Amino acid sequence: MAFFSRIKKLASETAIYGISTIVGRLVNYLLVPIYLNVFAPELYQVVILVFTAFAVLNHIYQHGMEAAYLKYASGQSDAAQVKQTFSTASYSLLGLSLCTSGLLVLAQNPLSELVGIGLSWSYLFYYAAAILTLDALAIVPFADLRLQNRPIYFAVLKLTNILINVGLNLFLIFVLDKGVESVFIANLAASAATLVLLLPLYSKRLVAAFDVSLWKQLMLFGLPFIPSGISYAFVDRVNTIFLDKMPSSRVLELYGDYLPARILFGPESSTLPTDYIVGVFGGIWKLGVFMMLVAQMFRFAWQPFFLQHAKDPDAKPLFARIFTLYTAASLLVFLAISFFIDELVMLRLPNRGTLIPETYWFALYLVPVILLAYFFQGWYYNFTAGAYIEKKTRYFATCTFAGALLALGINLFVVPHYGMIAAAWATTLAYGLMAFLLYNIVKKFYPVPYDWGAVARSCLLAASIFAAWFLRPALQTFVFEVALLLVFIAGLFVLRVLSASQLLTFVKNRR
Repeated sequence: MAFFSRIKKLASETAIYGISTIVGRLVNYLLVPIYLNVFAPELYQVVILVFTAFAVLNHIYQHGMEAAYLKYASGQSDAAQVKQTFSTASYSLLGLSLCTSGLLVLAQNPLSELVGIGLSWSYLFYYAAAILTLDALAIVPFADLRLQNRPIYFAVLKLTNILINVGLNLFLIFVLDKGVESVFIANLAASAATLVLLLPLYSKRLVAAFDVSLWKQLMLFGLPFIPSGISYAFVDRVNTIFLDKMPSSRVLELYGDYLPARILFGPESSTLPTDYIVGVFGGIWKLGVFMMLVAQMFRFAWQPFFLQHAKDPDAKPLFARIFTLYTAASLLVFLAISFFIDELVMLRLPNRGTLIPETYWFALYLVPVILLAYFFQGWYYNFTAGAYIEKKTRYFATCTFAGALLALGINLFVVPHYGMIAAAWATTLAYGLMAFLLYNIVKKFYPVPYDWGAVARSCLLAASIFAAWFLRPALQTFVFEVALLLVFIAGLFVLRVLSASQLLTFVKNRR
């Protein structure tokens, strides 16, 4: 297959995978305002805390089997071998999920206290056990669809899950008045329906055989994803914990001009300022979803792509070119969102004010930092190729653990003094460190000839344009912002990051 036809194939599959990802994220945004308007804060807190536990437990349930299956099933031409790998990975997920769910149910009371939801809500761990088990059993079939290059089928199943989840949420909340439990019932039903829709794949792939030797290889490959996944969750979430522990006096010094009177002069003024800032930070952080979507869409298509093309004679130059193009595309997204975020959040809704309430606007300066965090996350995903191909995934844990330690240090020593901006930079620098470490580790056993000159030119161009925009308020108008984006695109050609001939080949290539 021609060089650019493979890149074009990756781009098209990234777009298709992105449909389900984008819709899923947007739907979650639509559900959050509903939850906030229907549930009292103390009730919605239960949802937040349980799903925070989900983020950690999910890595234990899945124990890296998605990545392990992609690695060991890719490139296998023997249907019997594929079935053996599919079955062994599926039985591993089933066995560990049942054991973990049993422990989860038995320990529901102490876990409820540990998580902070109280004993009255401990029964929600029954839902958690069931949802996590069903989601784990869907991992291998979804990975198999990616490996078969069936992104449309993948997206249809994901969108079906989303529609069931949203529909049941609305029905249970507004018609049956099930309260907080509605969230978990809807999630459980959607997970169950998805698994049912995947049964045809199970019927084609699953055999009554468990290969112990293969299972050991899968586990050796997949287990490092548990600590790395938990560290990932830590990097993304620990900042809110430390923001919540900021002294109220420091919060008032930093943000007193932006706090409403009910916070400053209300009966609980000694504790509420911190809660308010944590809420603002969480709301603004969600705006980073645009860059996160770019990284996640790419990841879904990238993993099966590099595994399938690992043995191509020009695999490494191909991966290097993809990294250059990914960097340029991500920088364009970074500039576009940074430029137009004000216009986006101020969009008027029918009789509902603006897209994002005005109380959040004072923290919009955090958005470029948040976007940069997921820019580095995308770099990290790029560098994972060599570790997958050479079966050295244990280094993921090393890199993510280092990122978690950096995030912890910044949050512990800097956030109490500088607040939200320090919390945002903690995650950004942690992802940057993870990408830097992974690149330097992987290049020792799988060197890829990245064009760092082109990457550096792209980054310097984007940084110069952003600095000019940031320092010159006169440029912060729609016309000039569009012009700056066009300057960036033109600059990629002038600086020979892109070429007209390559672009023409990419567009016209049909092979």
